[in-house]
Amino acid sequence: MSSQALFCIPDARLRSLFSLLLTDSDAQVTACHDSDEFQRVLVTRFYDLCAITLDASADMAGFIKTVRYLSPDTRILLIANKEDVEQIIPLFPLGISEVLLQPINPKKAIAAIQKMIASQQVEAQSEAVEEGGAEQGAAQQGSSYRPQHVIARSPLMRTVMNQLWQARQESLGVILRGEPGSEFELLAREYQAMCGDSNGYLYVLGHHEVTSEGLATAASLDRLNDGIPRTFLIKDLELLPASQQAQLLDFLRLAKRRRDRDRPLRFVFTVADCDDKGRNLDLPFLEELLFVLPVIVKVPALRDRKVDIEPLARRILLDLTAMYPEYRVRAMKAGVTEWLAGRLWRGNHDEFCAYLRQVIMECPSRELTMAYMTMRESSFVGRAGGSTPPPPLTATTSLDTTVATMVPPKGNTTPPFGDKTGRLTAKELLATVR
Repeated sequence: MSSQALFCIPDARLRSLFSLLLTDSDAQVTACHDSDEFQRVLVTRFYDLCAITLDASADMAGFIKTVRYLSPDTRILLIANKEDVEQIIPLFPLGISEVLLQPINPKKAIAAIQKMIASQQVEAQSEAVEEGGAEQGAAQQGSSYRPQHVIARSPLMRTVMNQLWQARQESLGVILRGEPGSEFELLAREYQAMCGDSNGYLYVLGHHEVTSEGLATAASLDRLNDGIPRTFLIKDLELLPASQQAQLLDFLRLAKRRRDRDRPLRFVFTVADCDDKGRNLDLPFLEELLFVLPVIVKVPALRDRKVDIEPLARRILLDLTAMYPEYRVRAMKAGVTEWLAGRLWRGNHDEFCAYLRQVIMECPSRELTMAYMTMRESSFVGRAGGSTPPPPLTATTSLDTTVATMVPPKGNTTPPFGDKTGRLTAKELLATVR
């Protein structure tokens, strides 16, 4: 696979020379005339090599920091004159990979370019081998990416990360499909970070905004803003009314025909495979949407990736104690994470987070232990049964979302207010209480 090269060289002669040198090095070349265009193009895809000249921007230090922020793994080649050595020295700690001094020697320039491209590819391959993912090795560019919002230790989630990384090249965006309660919003933020905006926020569109006028207005406002394009998130696509489905399809077809390469639109749609009771949903609208937006990413259920539960539990614990110092819990015993991983979380990520947060809030000690977890569940089930001993808990649902079914008591029981049926008057109720 040929490497991708992007350079910002105002001088036309020098720009033509580097186009020839990079083409001879079997690289796909993208040229920019100024720093603003360079930053807009850099966020659209991954580039192995970026070549810039010292006169490309007045604030070269800030420009290099921006390039390194937008694309951390890109090799930066700086072109300058011999008289500008004093200005070049402070720029080395900012992330410059190589410097070429004018007048340019073509042989030295080709050798430096090939060296940087080779080092970038070798580093990506070594990281893929270290992480041990066969799925990761298939996508060398995505292997160097480190998730910021999602726990991706299991092979299934690493496959999802690779698919999102490849989906950056698409013109409109991606569809996330999975069971209710999956981490759709976190994956949408991860996709936004992959596209270059790691610290931004998603532009969430409600169903009432998914109209021809609403979508056109949101896209126009995004084009007027400076900086990295926003990522639009439309959740629960299966609940979208039929009239708005047609308007959404018309807008996406028009946007695909009028694709803006400098500032592309990025949409993330979330679709649930089934309802809360586990029954599959029939989604004919999704089949029509796939003709316009063919990229669909299947989000695995939390019960199918047990390896992610331990780091996810540690992360929730750290986040809660950092935001609320009054919480006493600071650690978890060894058996707690194994017990959490052994349950079948039908509500996926949302159910797991809600349950663990409740446990951390109610725990009076400094550590979460199995004794406390067992005592908590027994007392929780015993609330509805009174003196009846609690039945064994099912391993399919969380206690925060579904109360376990109690075993009906045997024998005759007397109602608390006698054997009368029907409504009691106020005098009868008062006399009974007395």
